[in-house]
Amino acid sequence: MYKKILSVILAGLMLVSFAGCSNKEADKSESNELVLFNAKGENAAEFEDMCKAFTEETGIPTKPFSIGSGQDSDEMLRAQMNSENPPAIYTLAALRALPEWKESGRVLDLTTVKDPEFQDIVSSIPDTMRLTDGGSESYGIPYGVEGIGYIVNKDMLSDLFGPDNGELVLDELRTCSWDDFKEFCTAVDSYIAKPSAETVILNDKPFVFQPEKTDLTKSLNGVFAFAGAEKWVFADHLLNVPMATIATTPAEAKNIEKEKSDAAKPAFKAYAEALKFMTEHAAGLKGHASRGPELINAANYGYDQTVQMFADGNALFIQQGNWAYSNIEKINPETAKNVSFIPLKMPFTDEMIQDGRTAEQINSSIIVTTGNYYAINAKVSEEQQKQAVEFLKWMEKEENVQKWIIDSFKFIPYNVTPEMKLENPLSESIQKYLSAGQTFNDTVVGTPKTWSGEKVGTALLEQYIGKEEWDDETLDQIADLCVNSWKELKAE
Repeated sequence: MYKKILSVILAGLMLVSFAGCSNKEADKSESNELVLFNAKGENAAEFEDMCKAFTEETGIPTKPFSIGSGQDSDEMLRAQMNSENPPAIYTLAALRALPEWKESGRVLDLTTVKDPEFQDIVSSIPDTMRLTDGGSESYGIPYGVEGIGYIVNKDMLSDLFGPDNGELVLDELRTCSWDDFKEFCTAVDSYIAKPSAETVILNDKPFVFQPEKTDLTKSLNGVFAFAGAEKWVFADHLLNVPMATIATTPAEAKNIEKEKSDAAKPAFKAYAEALKFMTEHAAGLKGHASRGPELINAANYGYDQTVQMFADGNALFIQQGNWAYSNIEKINPETAKNVSFIPLKMPFTDEMIQDGRTAEQINSSIIVTTGNYYAINAKVSEEQQKQAVEFLKWMEKEENVQKWIIDSFKFIPYNVTPEMKLENPLSESIQKYLSAGQTFNDTVVGTPKTWSGEKVGTALLEQYIGKEEWDDETLDQIADLCVNSWKELKAE
């Protein structure tokens, strides 16, 4: 009896012992995996394929984790960080997300990595795209870039000014002044109402409208497809243009002092004037539109509806980013084949600009945003940090940039070169602006978190875009709203 009991006890101890060994082996196996947190759920499958390719080539096991559609990436990342096996590489949502992970000690300053090849990558990130809160540190590798400007259909320009002049007009629109742009748009609106062989001047070069409308130009209802119901369009995005007069990087925007923000009022008034002009020359799905209650109706002037307007040829321009390409293509593949960017123009003078640029430079450049970065977790083991560095080095090889970042993820790399083959004309247009150095950064991400959308955007939506009449006092009110709400949030 005692022998039976003893044998049962021994057997149990052996099972516990084996289970302990098994758990240790599992822990050891998990600790050897490179865990990656990807906040871009739309490329989850492609991201996993890239991780598999890295493992096949290097032998380093990977464990990718991507969020699902509609999930809160911040909450998911916090949960992963507090798990037993936190990510060594994770998505960092630019400057607004940096303080949380910096304060918790979970973001590595990449300039401290002692690897010459990796330092070549880190040092090559342009200053305007470097993730920092104002020092010499660099906390992430950009996912890619997105461009924001006016999208225009080159075929529409050819039908307005003749087949030999479409590209020529586009070239002049890229660099023309606000005054030329304003007169050009006014002339287009007049042509829509009553066609005639009128002459417009861009950069001292004359262009003559076709005397009669074509099937394409007959569809025009207005100059701008304006998403009046979407405050992120005219606040979060468009506010980057006046911000370019006072800051070149998000870190500079974060650290702007009161005196500099006060001096920015003329630039914000120029922003209000441009907004006034756009909303007075808006297109609708069935005819010309203008400011008033209808322009903030989500059923007619939301994102989808304005993309529809542009794709169908109801508007000459739409203020959007390259992410709109796939939606344009779904609606009208012919329009999508011929789209390009021109800059968002505003009535700046050189006296308004405090950061060393000129009004001409800003009006000749498009916004380029680097919304997400790959960061390394400073709290994982040294071995895992080394694996993370190896992964990022591998990912940044030119052939892998082409295969994964461009062809698979459909992103535009921050370090894109003219030799790289991009997937659509909007991406190619951004590539040209980058190569020419005609870009400025999304500095709004360096401002107080609720400033652009909740403070300025909400007030514009609720008090101004639906208001039919704007006078000079209205422009002053909008400029004061921008400056004062910023100062109030900074003081909190």
